[in-house]
Amino acid sequence: MGDSYWNTADKTVVICTDNFTEIEVELLIKTLKDNFDLLATKRRRIKANKEVCWRIRFSSNSENITKLITLVEPYFIPSMYYKLNIDYDCLRLKII
Repeated sequence: MGDSYWNTADKTVVICTDNFTEIEVELLIKTLKDNFDLLATKRRRIKANKEVCWRIRFSSNSENITKLITLVEPYFIPSMYYKLNIDYDCLRLKII
């Protein structure tokens, strides 16, 4: 897995699972739903070299995004919070 980012256009979080197969991405999405009740979909992307890859996109539902951030925040170092479009202010997590 490569990276992830906050998509400001549709307020979703995307995990760049470009090196995973479509079946592996579907399994990850199912696992996230079953174990953490997170809503996600797969998104097809075509690289510059015309290779097709798949990414995981988390639903923009604010409850879903809040749940995702709550789950991963303890594992993030503060300098990487921008990846989830969050700010750490006075030891309290908040969504920007």
